[in-house]
Amino acid sequence: MRRYAGQQFLTMTSVLLIIALCGCGAGNEPSSEIASHNTSLGNSDQQSSLLFVQRFQKVALPVPTLKSTATVTETAQTSPAERWHFPRIMAGGCGIADFNRDGRPDLVTVGLSPAALPELAVPCIQLLQQIDSGEFVDVTETSGLQFDGIPCGVASGDFTNDGLPDLCLTGTGDCRLFENLGDFHFRDLSHESGISRDRWSTSAAFLDYDRDGWLDLFVTNYVDYDSSHACRDAAGTLDFCSPSVFPRTTDRLYRNLFGQRSKAASAGDYFHDVSLDAGITGQRGAGLGAAAADWNNDGWLDIFVANDGHPNFLWINQQNGSFQDEAVLRGVASDAAGRSQGSMGVAVADIDNNGLPDLVVTNLDGESNSVCMNTGQQFQELSAAWQMHTASWRFTGFGTALPDLNHDGRPDFVAVNGRVLRSGSAAEFWDRYRERQLLLLGGDGRFELPTGEDELSSQAAAGRGLAVGDVDRDGDLDLLMASLDQPPLLLKNIMSQGNWLIVRPQLPAAGGREAVGATVRVIFEGGRRSGFLIGGGSYQSASEPLLHFGLGSVSRVQQLEVIWPDGSVEVFPGSEANQELVLLQGAGERQPSPSTKVP
Repeated sequence: MRRYAGQQFLTMTSVLLIIALCGCGAGNEPSSEIASHNTSLGNSDQQSSLLFVQRFQKVALPVPTLKSTATVTETAQTSPAERWHFPRIMAGGCGIADFNRDGRPDLVTVGLSPAALPELAVPCIQLLQQIDSGEFVDVTETSGLQFDGIPCGVASGDFTNDGLPDLCLTGTGDCRLFENLGDFHFRDLSHESGISRDRWSTSAAFLDYDRDGWLDLFVTNYVDYDSSHACRDAAGTLDFCSPSVFPRTTDRLYRNLFGQRSKAASAGDYFHDVSLDAGITGQRGAGLGAAAADWNNDGWLDIFVANDGHPNFLWINQQNGSFQDEAVLRGVASDAAGRSQGSMGVAVADIDNNGLPDLVVTNLDGESNSVCMNTGQQFQELSAAWQMHTASWRFTGFGTALPDLNHDGRPDFVAVNGRVLRSGSAAEFWDRYRERQLLLLGGDGRFELPTGEDELSSQAAAGRGLAVGDVDRDGDLDLLMASLDQPPLLLKNIMSQGNWLIVRPQLPAAGGREAVGATVRVIFEGGRRSGFLIGGGSYQSASEPLLHFGLGSVSRVQQLEVIWPDGSVEVFPGSEANQELVLLQGAGERQPSPSTKVP
């Protein structure tokens, strides 16, 4: 987020946090086409002149009645301190996972209930079950999900190895773990888990960093926030703060001890904070996005952290329980000019088809999103070459992903946008923060703005979270979007053409859970594609744990190669396209472990 000119401080009384559980209801100049696309956000007359192309279909979601556990007083509603409470401009995440293992993905959203003014919004959590008809039913009330403070983000992963996805909820002054007991009931492990609850946590990522078969947890924290400080813009008007106002803080890494519970001295030994020994506390930042992947191709999971206004981190796994930050060495700490950016969201895919995970990071308006290509030893920042700068420099990007939405074999780019500094003098509060959303199609060595607008790009919102998954089980990827100013939006993909393959690598020895950290290579006549089942990603959100491959005109794959999280390699026979494959570790033909060089 941008630093404020002429920023001042005022001491105020402590902010009243309203505790509630609810459903989330009620550089380069752009081309003329892109400039028209990005302006006049609230003017339907001007927008109507643009061609509208149907690429998505909006799916209705339940909007339940707010159920508050505290009284919202008139004083709290009208308090300037509560309106400009910093976390209110940053909250909002979502997730897609099959919580009851019935084959139909379910939804979870966290954040603040949409309201005309920030101080009228209350913290909320919504859990939606998908039923046989494809509709969604709100099961929040009996789920056991709860939070103290403002919930900001969600991460999903089966940390108990029982085949059911569990949850981590992040936010202000709290960070909670919930064990999935089945049938949409969760057990709160927060008091016994050993997870720190005194920080402003944002994004989290489950990963098996020590390769012991149990998912560990990385939590990135934002700033050491003091709610008694108020901030003003250059004109002297109260506004949301910048992270530069507050001290940076450290992130946390927790080792999973569920596999040792029978040997544990007490019932509380579920996770152990190894941040100090792992070296994670050696750096301070303002973390907003996190993604765990094997960035250097050595078979061990590493962690990238997008820091807001400070250098990013790239924690390289030293294979002995410790990490070293090599972001500067590998070229992802800052932009090409060495300047820190307002980094928020993280998307991962093999954009240039060289077998390695590449990065796109969403940033502030005026900075452009960053396209960082992985060469094996370092990253090359190629935002201008891939035309990302021209398309995104006007936007403030948060949640993001690189799905192949049209099945042409090239990752497309999606970002949900929303300002953090007010713009203009619109009558409605949120009009000053709304932006259009961004869809770019993957091309040959570039991202391209598609013709016309659609149900995503025409959406003006203060967007925050984004999750991707095959919600309707038709083989293409759908989008779930969380915003500050309106209810969550589910967009069914109707733009896909061509063939596809969905691969689910699973670990029978770990309860059949998804093999987070696995790399899958799909080999077909004349080419190959690589997919990475990462931990974390996007912004405070959790996409469905699957690997999706757009195949275009390819109707059959000849072979699938899996590099498992423990470093072992297996080859599986090919198959026809347009189906979902479950690959079980141990069921394929074992191969020698790969070297650090890309084949």
